[in-house]
Amino acid sequence: MNLEETFGSSYQRVIGQGVGITERGQSFFTRFYEIFFNKSEKIPEKFKNTDMDQQVHMLQKGMYQLITFYLLKTDSDQLQAIAKSHDKLHLDIEPELYDVWLASLLQTVEELDPEYHAELRLAWEVVMTPGILYLKYHYDN
Repeated sequence: MNLEETFGSSYQRVIGQGVGITERGQSFFTRFYEIFFNKSEKIPEKFKNTDMDQQVHMLQKGMYQLITFYLLKTDSDQLQAIAKSHDKLHLDIEPELYDVWLASLLQTVEELDPEYHAELRLAWEVVMTPGILYLKYHYDN
């Protein structure tokens, strides 16, 4: 199994492709936030003053940065900026919340990808985890 191809095919099925957010993508991100907000009482509090339409666009861009980090094995100015904005001194996104974020993302994929299977879940985990580890590392640094 080619994990990158498996991930890419799934990503296109559940989010779509291109620059803007597709109708599928909007449905995906809406469902993701429903799941994510119900995983921990801390999470809705972190978003209490957030424009959620803008947040969906930021999430899409953030996911793109995580994918790029996986593919290129190097950070970008954008990923560095995300890490800094989410660190202890700024938005204070505790490292354990990234695990909740990933679990919510995987649950969303499972619900919305009609071709979901265990290897597909692995592909999403393999692609997203390096960037998540990067963000966790920069929480205190």
